[in-house]
Amino acid sequence: MKKLIGVGIGAALLFAVVGFSFAEISEYTQVVRNRVHNGVKEAIPMSVEIDRLEVLLGKLNRQVASQKYLVAKANISLQDAELELQRQESKSNNLLTEMKHLRGWLDASEYATIKVGCQKVNKDDISQALRHKLAAWKESTATTEACAAAVTAQKQAVVALNKQFTEWQNQRKLLGHRLEKLKAQAVAQQLKQRTTLPELDQSDLARANELADEIEKEIRIAEAQEALGTDPLDQLLDEELTEDTTSLEAEIDAILGKKTLVSSEG
Repeated sequence: MKKLIGVGIGAALLFAVVGFSFAEISEYTQVVRNRVHNGVKEAIPMSVEIDRLEVLLGKLNRQVASQKYLVAKANISLQDAELELQRQESKSNNLLTEMKHLRGWLDASEYATIKVGCQKVNKDDISQALRHKLAAWKESTATTEACAAAVTAQKQAVVALNKQFTEWQNQRKLLGHRLEKLKAQAVAQQLKQRTTLPELDQSDLARANELADEIEKEIRIAEAQEALGTDPLDQLLDEELTEDTTSLEAEIDAILGKKTLVSSEG
């Protein structure tokens, strides 16, 4: 690893020395990395990619339980939040009912002491109790409103989560069907390649036939040329040679005959 880092640093320094900027070095590095990645990717057989897809699908299948747990947990949390909102609303309603009773008692205690349960209370006691109930009701109402807003937001999030989980499940199941289809297509392709006969290399045979055709053509031309007979120019030359030979022979015979005749007379 250290050696590779050293080589990389050395290459970067070399590029920098010859005038390349760091931006250019980064771009060339990206280009080399992309080409190496594409080259390796193209060299990977299709069967290996199918096996890789099956590994990914197995990983998704193992995530089903954890995904379901998250969705179920979110749904239960929403249910708890809704129950808490109901409790807060009930508490606020109870406080409001109690304030109505106290308000009625306050009017009744304007002229006399009233008896509440086993105790006798006067107007001041009722006013103090009413003041505490009012403060508690205001606090409960604020809590209820905050809880209602939180429940609304949580409900929207849970609805989105359930929708996302449903889509995830559908995509996972569809991916399983696609994997089986791809396996079948790959097997069919392999069988097709096995049953396809290899093509013979006929380039040398074609060249040999072409050469034989050329030779045959040359022979036919020579035969046709011979069938045309002697060329007129050649015939004229032959006639001139024949005439010259005849004249020469006659001239020699005449000379020899004359010499023979002279020798006989003498």
